[in-house]
Amino acid sequence: MKWKPGIYGASVVAGPLQNDSGSWLGQPADTIPLSNYTALKKPLLLTDLRENHEESILGVLASLTEEFAKPKRTIYFPFNRHPRAGLKPNEGYLFKMPHQVVQLVPDLLPDSDWGGFDRPLVAPPVSGQNGVRQRYAGFCADPVLKKAIEVQAVRQAIRHYEALGFAVEDVGAYRSYDLEAVRGDEVRRVEVKGSQGYVQKVILTRNEVTNANEFERTDLVVVAEIQWERHLDGKITTGDGLMNVYPDWTPSPENLVPLSYEYFLD
Repeated sequence: MKWKPGIYGASVVAGPLQNDSGSWLGQPADTIPLSNYTALKKPLLLTDLRENHEESILGVLASLTEEFAKPKRTIYFPFNRHPRAGLKPNEGYLFKMPHQVVQLVPDLLPDSDWGGFDRPLVAPPVSGQNGVRQRYAGFCADPVLKKAIEVQAVRQAIRHYEALGFAVEDVGAYRSYDLEAVRGDEVRRVEVKGSQGYVQKVILTRNEVTNANEFERTDLVVVAEIQWERHLDGKITTGDGLMNVYPDWTPSPENLVPLSYEYFLD
């Protein structure tokens, strides 16, 4: 079978970047372990990208270059323009795939549950960030990683309140908030949000907003930049992130933005 240039599948990063003294034709090279290779149902061929998305993808490159490229700063974009062939993959390792490209080419989206949305939601640009950490505590494409991040955030919040002398119960499985913290006559309900990246905003359900508005002693705990590592057996271990606590929190109406509506048919 003759293979045509294109994207035929995806793998999951299973560990940190490593240096191998003889992994590339006997020469030193950086390598990274991968696992869970999944073949695409239909390969995304380079010819298709050129025919249907070339100018749009190169437009993204031009826009990012204009916004972020500076002396001693390189744009690690996955494609460039070949003078004769047109759109061409860059010959390198671990290029970033900007969310603008994913939005332009729906076939790049993984087969996963986006929480009821057709596309993943992407945080808007944040001052001082170049796209590496522009994420928020919302939908995660990987359900195993998503669960690990949630568990780590709750674990870290429990330690925080226990250190303050509270008895803490994890009630997230059957309440509209995650933790109930009790210290004498003081009862606090705690909503916990976690993310492996930079957090500018969080996703709230209707019940979470209602609870925070109705129960005065509700705290919001946000744990950002949670450290994680996926092992070769597929298991994920996590480490502490950066935690912010918002005591006696009530969602500000001007900061709430509807992401979807439920519409009843006539």
